[in-house]
Amino acid sequence: MFFGKISLEISLLLVIYAGFHLKVIKGFILSFLLGFFLDCIAGSISGLFTFIYTFLFFISKFVYPRIYPEKKSFIVIFTLICALLEQLLVILFNELIYGVNLFQHILRIFLPQALVISVLSPVFFNIFFRLEVLLNGGDARSIRRT
Repeated sequence: MFFGKISLEISLLLVIYAGFHLKVIKGFILSFLLGFFLDCIAGSISGLFTFIYTFLFFISKFVYPRIYPEKKSFIVIFTLICALLEQLLVILFNELIYGVNLFQHILRIFLPQALVISVLSPVFFNIFFRLEVLLNGGDARSIRRT
């Protein structure tokens, strides 16, 4: 669809969703495992995505009680910030460790990727919520914040 330039990082959305809706231990384990699996698949710096995903989980967990995250506009903006922060950390770590300059790809690849995933985030959050309701036996009241 995007000629191989943009990938949808659904695992990032799952980490942010976990920060909003899961308890600390479950969300931490999920974020850690998603980061670990992405590290194994990506072949990047060992532990980079594990660190980034757990970091973004704790940021999401910190932000959640201070705002009303059910609004779609907030979900889009927060996801955009998290996606840009993730990509900035990847760029910086690659520069520091390997000396690879990825800054020239910011406008052409990283920014469109962050915009696409942030615009699609409310749809995925709705899907994650429905899956969570199914896994909890259909009890939606115990999941959503009152």
